[in-house]
Amino acid sequence: MDNAPTTVTANPSGSNQFVTAVWAIVWKDLQIEKQTRQTVSLMVMFSLVTVVMFNFALETELDAARNVSTGLLWATILLAGTLGLNRSLAIERENQNIDAILIAPIDRRAVYVAKVISVTIFTLLLEVVLVFVFIIFFNKPFWQPVVLLVLFLGTIGYVAAGVLITSMTMQTRAREVLLPILLMPLVLPLILPAATAVGEMMTAEPDMMIIRSMVSLVAAYDLAILATGLFTYHLVVES
Repeated sequence: MDNAPTTVTANPSGSNQFVTAVWAIVWKDLQIEKQTRQTVSLMVMFSLVTVVMFNFALETELDAARNVSTGLLWATILLAGTLGLNRSLAIERENQNIDAILIAPIDRRAVYVAKVISVTIFTLLLEVVLVFVFIIFFNKPFWQPVVLLVLFLGTIGYVAAGVLITSMTMQTRAREVLLPILLMPLVLPLILPAATAVGEMMTAEPDMMIIRSMVSLVAAYDLAILATGLFTYHLVVES
């Protein structure tokens, strides 16, 4: 097949085409999820089972459960997010949607941006449920704006890296195994400062200097991984 152009022209028409392509793919993903309800429901059910099992396991050690609730929150998001990434692109592969998208004469970066947006939306929906569940089960102030900001920024970086890795492993037979093996080390520089910032907010007297530095690291990671994806995604999907 002919390779689609991998650059966006500087004129307004080129910009409009890029935005239109991104919106079309995002809308398609949202409509598929609306009809099938396979990605978000799978992520939510897995997360709820994980939290409930953990809560019952430490029912007699409530203080211990509260102390590790921040780590459990990020672990649940990572594991459920991996399921969501796998399922989202599995639907594309099963319906041969990805082949149709790659044949279309659109910028490959539009595909990357669209997939990041759609999977981020799914993951944020999961996190809305998780925040309420963690507030109820662990009686911690996860509703604070700084916590929500860190969750939002962390989700963008995690999904941006996840879409890139998932696209690399999509054509391999062991993709379900390769995705977490390749993704987890890549997002470790993101998760550590994000978890540190949220954990600091859960203390009686949070150190805002530490929190600001951790949030800056998370934002820097987001910019770096998004730039990497934008510059390399066409090589990933065409290799």
